[in-house]
Amino acid sequence: MRDFKSRMATLALISAFVSPLSSTHAFAALADGLPMLAGDWSESLAGKAKEQTSLVDAFKRIEKLTGYRIMYSYEDVKKYKAQSNPTSKDVRKALSQAIGSLPLEYKVNGKFVTISMKAPETSNIYFSTEMKEGNTVVLQGQVLDSNGDPLPGVTVQAGKNSKIATVTNTDGTFALQLNRGHAVEVDFSYIGMIPEKYIFKCKEDFRNLLIKMKDDESSLKEVVVTGIFRKAKESYTGSVATIGSEQLQQYRGQNLLQTLKNADASINFSIDNLNGSNPNKLPNINIRGNSSLPMSVEEFNAGQESNPNTPLVIMDGFEISLTKLMDYNDEEIESINILKDAAATAIYGSRGANGVIVVITKRPEPGKLRVNVEAGIQMEMPDLTSYHMLNAAQKLDLEKKAGLYDKAWSADNKNKQEILRKEAYQKRLRDVLNGVDTDWLSKPLRTGVGQRYNLRVEGGSQEFRWAADAQYNDVEGAMKGSKRRTFNGGITLLYTFKNLTFRNYTSVGINNSQESPYGTFSTYVNQQPYNAPYDANGNLRKTFDGFWAWAGTVENPLYNASLDSFDKSSYQELTNNFSVDWKILPELTLRGQLGISKNDSETNYFLSPEDTYFSNSDTGKEYQTSEGYLRRGIYRYGNGKRLTVNADVTLSYNKIFHEVHSLYAGLNWSMQQSNYDYFRMTLEGFSNEALNNIANARQYKQDEMPSGTNTKTRQFGVTANINYTYNSKYYIDFSYRIDGNSSYGSDKKYAPFWSTGIGWNLHNEKFLKGNGIVNMLRLKASYGETGAASGALETDAYTYYKYVSDNRYMSWMGAQLGGFGNPNLSWQTTKEMNIGTEFGFLDNRIKGSFDVYTKKTNNLLSSMDLPLSMGFSSYRANIGEVKNVGWEASLQGFIIRDAKRKINWMVGAQLVYNKNKITHLSQAIKDQTEAYMTSDAEDNDASGIQNLFYEGRPQNAIYAVRSLGIDPSTGKEIYLDRDGNITDTWKAKDKVYCGSADPKYRGILNTMFQWGDFTLNASFGYYWGGKVYNSTLRDRVEVGLYAIEDQNVDERVLNQRWYQPGDVVFFPKLSNYSTKASSRYVMDNNVLELQTVSLQYKLKNPYLQRTFKLNSLILGVNFNDLIHWGSVKMERGTSYPYARNIQASVKLLF
Repeated sequence: MRDFKSRMATLALISAFVSPLSSTHAFAALADGLPMLAGDWSESLAGKAKEQTSLVDAFKRIEKLTGYRIMYSYEDVKKYKAQSNPTSKDVRKALSQAIGSLPLEYKVNGKFVTISMKAPETSNIYFSTEMKEGNTVVLQGQVLDSNGDPLPGVTVQAGKNSKIATVTNTDGTFALQLNRGHAVEVDFSYIGMIPEKYIFKCKEDFRNLLIKMKDDESSLKEVVVTGIFRKAKESYTGSVATIGSEQLQQYRGQNLLQTLKNADASINFSIDNLNGSNPNKLPNINIRGNSSLPMSVEEFNAGQESNPNTPLVIMDGFEISLTKLMDYNDEEIESINILKDAAATAIYGSRGANGVIVVITKRPEPGKLRVNVEAGIQMEMPDLTSYHMLNAAQKLDLEKKAGLYDKAWSADNKNKQEILRKEAYQKRLRDVLNGVDTDWLSKPLRTGVGQRYNLRVEGGSQEFRWAADAQYNDVEGAMKGSKRRTFNGGITLLYTFKNLTFRNYTSVGINNSQESPYGTFSTYVNQQPYNAPYDANGNLRKTFDGFWAWAGTVENPLYNASLDSFDKSSYQELTNNFSVDWKILPELTLRGQLGISKNDSETNYFLSPEDTYFSNSDTGKEYQTSEGYLRRGIYRYGNGKRLTVNADVTLSYNKIFHEVHSLYAGLNWSMQQSNYDYFRMTLEGFSNEALNNIANARQYKQDEMPSGTNTKTRQFGVTANINYTYNSKYYIDFSYRIDGNSSYGSDKKYAPFWSTGIGWNLHNEKFLKGNGIVNMLRLKASYGETGAASGALETDAYTYYKYVSDNRYMSWMGAQLGGFGNPNLSWQTTKEMNIGTEFGFLDNRIKGSFDVYTKKTNNLLSSMDLPLSMGFSSYRANIGEVKNVGWEASLQGFIIRDAKRKINWMVGAQLVYNKNKITHLSQAIKDQTEAYMTSDAEDNDASGIQNLFYEGRPQNAIYAVRSLGIDPSTGKEIYLDRDGNITDTWKAKDKVYCGSADPKYRGILNTMFQWGDFTLNASFGYYWGGKVYNSTLRDRVEVGLYAIEDQNVDERVLNQRWYQPGDVVFFPKLSNYSTKASSRYVMDNNVLELQTVSLQYKLKNPYLQRTFKLNSLILGVNFNDLIHWGSVKMERGTSYPYARNIQASVKLLF
């Protein structure tokens, strides 16, 4: 593999922010997207050339006189002296003065000048004086960049004889005259590009050679795409992490969000022990901690699905939802930039406080038709290693040991009760001895096998390029019946006409998802192992006998799962994004963008009338009457339609003055409007589960009517950015944005946001330049203010009314007050400071970065209580403040980098620290917290564990009563009250702060080993320093006697609880007392996970290329969520289990 070393260097540099341009023997290049000045080249060549020619000095003088940039091959001009000293400010006159009668020619294109050897007028051929006429052949062609654009200034050199060389013209063309009959290797080199080679057999003329040069990763990192502006990384003050397309393939997970988790620690994925690996659940993510608070304590503890800390997601300049990012085709992504601090996100104003994820998709490449095909399978294998339930014999032994079969429940009919208890025990013992031992955990689970297909077709000419892509992804979840099926397709058209570039991208996304009909996984964990789901004839039982005869019946969850109930959701999204770039001047570009997106979503939930929910004595009481019987069966339907229009115009100016002054200025105007309609209704009364169409419903659900909303929101923003760099050493950046949003009060619709930053490239200083140890060293600092519109509803700022169709006066429809608005509602604002450094040592063998930040958010939205006489219980106001302090570090390096033997081994690590603290709360939140503290209700959440909010404490704080452990003499728990006194009575008011549920430290450790065409990658994730409330102890171990009658329990109940005086154990004795919020349950949560392992083999075979036109074949396999090591023994994935994900794929490139 000829470019093996370059690709390895690319992979190693992805997680670092920038690297300097490596030295090369090509003498024409681009710096920050513009050609380097001749003066810069003469300086860089001082160490290579023994004596600098006067013609080079003349070119340097011409650049100063005229402001033009001159590109040339040093080999072409080094032996010549200027014919005369140039004095004219007219570039053509000055060039004529310098070149005179020398065998050189020039071409002027805009502000660029290309110098080349003179060639016959009939062609652009370089003739060597050592070649004899008639014994030569001509090689002629064009060099393009990765986007298919002509690449001027590329050094083209034939063989080791440096005299046979030239440089490409402004249109990328070149020509060489070579000796006939002797094959020669032609090298193409250009700073910032990966060198290319071509073997020319020299048998006959070849005039259609097309060379495409790929960007070196170090060069790619010199440009940061922020979604609005393209900034030179060398002068970028913001904090950004970049994930390239190669990393996305190496760390591919169940979906794109899982891939991001595997690849970069910058994005924090909240631990979701409830939903596990459910493919239909959107994770809660944040960047640099939580910047918003829930509206109330009650909502937060109820676990309502809302995350006001979700970062903004931008794809090719347009905002998209987190759901679309999760379902997007990763094969179509070129790179993902994660913008983290105010200097990076201030350009997004009110939307940037939570960070920004910028996605850049691939552009079509010109040339002959290329086809990329991928097919693969993926498996979801349940991981039950955290479950340790009793088998049938153990569970029966525990019940006997606990005395559940020995005593009557009451004095009434005592003898009969004792007989029934013994009969129940004998029946279960007989079943167990006959082999009944139901593995309930396996009943709702499977190894889900899904499919994945990708197709990309592209081609076209330089002027008109196109690409079409399609993807189908079928994820079959670990619970039977759960699935998520997604189709994505798109067409990209790119047309260039003179200095105009038009781009149009049309895409469609279709998603259909379904939850498992088996319900929640915990239902099966609770089942008694001595209950057989099928009778002797193989028929599915509807219910089981209660613990004893008079205890009623127990539902069989497999019966309900066999019914035709369903829980489905779907969406269809059609998007068209159009943009035009106008290169007004070489330094001035105007871009306009218009995007239209339409999203239709639908939810369908049906509960069969045969479900035991309707016959259950607790849940189905209202359905037991003759009238209630006719109401059995429930259908919930929801339909949403959203139309979003985005428009923006960006003007960018980039120019270098007098060789050392670089100026970038950008101005952006943007507008977004969203119309949303939502309709929902609940119906009931289905005579048969097969007749589950809405039209077969008997009526709307009792006491309910259809409801819906119609909202329109509009956002507006104007952004200005200016960046100045002196001599590539010192730089300063300033951004300012004014935002407007219709969701806020009439006096608060507009708000300013800004940022400023400075930086110093120490590696460009004389005392470090050319240093063999320090290749790159950069210091930077920034400060700014951004905003967040999350949490604000369209109705919060306005008092509004809602129509009531069934309450009319005469023929007029009535309306009633729907909400109490706050006209002073304003933006949440975040002030953030960031200080960072980036470094590269030993020819970039070792690279890393370190950032320290503080992030303070005020004007937090919060619910304020109102007197009930107002007609509403609360309204929204700006009261609250949160602070986050932390740092981020990354380090990676090559342990082995041997291009000759094609062996490379790279190791990298990331570590993130964040500390969250609430600094100010509204009185309403304080009152709600105190109400929770004084609640002693029996066995409900108010007396269990809560997230309570106090100033000076983190948001995800754990509060519980301090425990001294279990008294060996009595088996009861001993507590400390709020004043430090010993007591055996638990009281809610004695709760104290026990730690934060958020880990202080988290990170990723990854490694890549490459040998020949094999590549092995592994990624470990880890976190520590946080606490966890071990709910498994409450729900499975320290259960009361009633719970033991009703459900299966953890094996620790049998062998680790207190049973007699003198037992020194962690768990108390068996009783009907349920343990409440105890500090015994609060444990250090330290975790190490093997997140992903991938193996890839790339085959490039000449036979396949000749016979099947197959350029390459790639075989790959990815393993995700393989192993979880934790310091806490607790169940993982209580409603939906965790699963190991395995993917295997074959990729063909024609």
